[in-house]
Amino acid sequence: MQVCSRDLTTSRLVRKTLQAPTLPEDSHPIMANHISLQDKFFPIRTTLHSCIQLPETNGNNFELKSQIINTLPKFHGMESEDVYFFIRKFEEVCLLMIIPQLGEDAVRL
Repeated sequence: MQVCSRDLTTSRLVRKTLQAPTLPEDSHPIMANHISLQDKFFPIRTTLHSCIQLPETNGNNFELKSQIINTLPKFHGMESEDVYFFIRKFEEVCLLMIIPQLGEDAVRL
């Protein structure tokens, strides 16, 4: 590899050829720090699991109607939005969903 540097005595640019460092035969410079793309883009999860536990449904299936889900209020976290108004509207819509196998808290989850 060639590198240019200025000679202090003549103030001219001088080319110098540098020798590449020698590596052992079994090591490869690209593979020296091998981290897979999966490890880079999907790191190992180190956080604790959520404390929310879904209730048992006794094997009964239920369906949440899309019409009711679409009536849920939207909250984007902007300063102009009122958090308490959102929670009140959310609870009103959840009270409309009466599912015999689930309680009120499970519907809110």
